[in-house]
Amino acid sequence: MRFKVGDKVKFLNETGGGIVSKVVSSSLVYVATEDGFELPTATGDIIKIDPESKAERMFSEDFDVDISKITESHAAAPSSLPAGKIKAGAIETPGYYLAFIPADQQWFITGDIEVRIINHSKSDILYNVLLEDEDQDYFGFDYGSAQAGSSVIIDNIDREALAGWTDGIVQILVHSEGEAFLPLHCNFHIKAGKFSSEGSYQDSGLLREKAIIYKLADLKANKLIPGKRHAVKVEEEPVEVKAREHKKESLIGRHAVGPHAAVVDLHIGEIVDNIAGLSSHDMFLLQINFFKKTLDSALANNFRKVTYIHGVGNGVLKNAIIEKLREYEGLENKSASLAEYGQGAIDVLLYYK
Repeated sequence: MRFKVGDKVKFLNETGGGIVSKVVSSSLVYVATEDGFELPTATGDIIKIDPESKAERMFSEDFDVDISKITESHAAAPSSLPAGKIKAGAIETPGYYLAFIPADQQWFITGDIEVRIINHSKSDILYNVLLEDEDQDYFGFDYGSAQAGSSVIIDNIDREALAGWTDGIVQILVHSEGEAFLPLHCNFHIKAGKFSSEGSYQDSGLLREKAIIYKLADLKANKLIPGKRHAVKVEEEPVEVKAREHKKESLIGRHAVGPHAAVVDLHIGEIVDNIAGLSSHDMFLLQINFFKKTLDSALANNFRKVTYIHGVGNGVLKNAIIEKLREYEGLENKSASLAEYGQGAIDVLLYYK
């Protein structure tokens, strides 16, 4: 059973219960009790009391716990916030996003991952998350609401469970007092290798933490429901927005981290889903070809800076990149930030006449 901050729970092995005040991992949470204590508790020792479930009828106790002060004390920990406000001044295009935030902000490829829905808009939304199972069928995973300009935690998962988050659908219903919109139907697809690459976790204007942020749809995807004078048909279908198609506006756009800037990870797992049968030379050619395609796309779309993550290795890929750059005019290259990428990345600066 998965828990979120704010869940009302009952202790299984002792009397009483409380409210989940902090999610540490999929196996450990903190429970705030009526006497003001926060108890670290294994998730196997508690049961969630859902007002719509049989558990509510079995356990009639009401736990009078005010977690407002408790959650304030955990403000620095992202997993303590059931819903957080988006950072002021976010430059990202208004819309709806899916975010994967490492619990450990020092080691991005280990530890649990927090999954959030980000509502970067001025309207409240209802959301429904469906994930694809091994048989490529969809099942309902979670649903809820997100206030305007906020993010909502929908899951806290361990690394082994990330494979279940590569494909899915997020359905969004916008609530606006002045206008009525058709529901959005946003497919998403994330390469599994992206979760195991440190370079995938980037800063953004939406969150305080580094994260993989996937754009589901922007506000342009919202379509108004016509008034009666336009003869709305009962069989009107929801607007379907395929996120993977939306992000194909340009190749470099998929890797954008800000206005006119992008980060491209050239690790082979980021380029192809399956390397079975590929020789080292085959993989090298795929990496160089992808480098050239993204650089050409950056030039065509007036990007100013592209950071290429090539890894440390023996320097073959890095040297090949530098050699390729000599074929272009108006480009400069330098080592990328050591603090952020170590010695495994190169910055390419693009100048235009």
